[in-house]
Amino acid sequence: MNLQRLLAAALAAAFVLSGAACSNGKKKDDAFANQEKSDRELRAEAAALYSLARKSLDQSDFDDAVQRYDLLSKRYPFTDFATQGEVEAIYALYRGYDADRALSAIDRFQREHPRNAAIDYVQYIRGLVNFNRDPSFSSMFGSNASKGDVSNYRRAFDDFALLVQKHPTSRYVGDARKRMIYLRNVIAEHELGVVEFYTDRGAYVAAAKRAEQIIAQYPGAPATYRALELMEQSYRKAGLKQQADDAARLLAGQPAAGSQDVAGFPGGESSPSWLDRLLRRDAADAPKPPSSGMSPDAAAPAAEPAAPAAEAAPANAEPAATP
Repeated sequence: MNLQRLLAAALAAAFVLSGAACSNGKKKDDAFANQEKSDRELRAEAAALYSLARKSLDQSDFDDAVQRYDLLSKRYPFTDFATQGEVEAIYALYRGYDADRALSAIDRFQREHPRNAAIDYVQYIRGLVNFNRDPSFSSMFGSNASKGDVSNYRRAFDDFALLVQKHPTSRYVGDARKRMIYLRNVIAEHELGVVEFYTDRGAYVAAAKRAEQIIAQYPGAPATYRALELMEQSYRKAGLKQQADDAARLLAGQPAAGSQDVAGFPGGESSPSWLDRLLRRDAADAPKPPSSGMSPDAAAPAAEPAAPAAEAAPANAEPAATP
């Protein structure tokens, strides 16, 4: 009786093991199915998927484009189509107002492809993302941008400054410089508001010190002239005659108010409403990613960025300080 039970158990175990072997063999075949395809077949599939993604991008269907680019990266991660798709997905995320995902994609691309030919473009888009993200409620109605939170403007300035520093011959540097001047002026104006806040409350020494910081950090900005005026007034009211006289001499040597280095918002306005910026964000605001020329389906080379409003200083003038 015991022998029969042992034989039955052995037969059952053998059956289970044979079934598992067949199942594992089938799964193994599925897992390595793609390896049976030739490189030419895989490249053709990648090219076809890339073409569909780029078509969605050109039609401004940014959500669909991002989904297709993500699928391209997952299925064919080691192809040049996937790398180009990552660049174009960054642009699609920016145009789709998904700032957080765009910045995450930029971080990943810069980490994984530091020597890619489009690395300057990716850095430029980083600046645009921060330049346009999270507008304050008041800016929706055309209020001065300097009255709200300027932390993203500071980040954008740093992003554009890094582009100018690391890629001085990039085609995007000219636009970045002009945006930097605009950002510097807005940030300086914001700091001037702090000085006025201190003076209104009689904190004259604090106001004078804050005015000194504006003059040192943002030379050439329109706000520096008013900062000098407030610095002189604050020192006099604080009883610091020598410092006040020094500020007066500096003020006498400054150009007249309104003649400083000024650049309006790219597009013409000094401080457009959020709605204006929303409606006008198109290919003129951010050129499409440069084509890699990988296939006939790849898009044509991008046009030059639209030039922002003219500035009083020469086009090659560097903003003198980092906010």
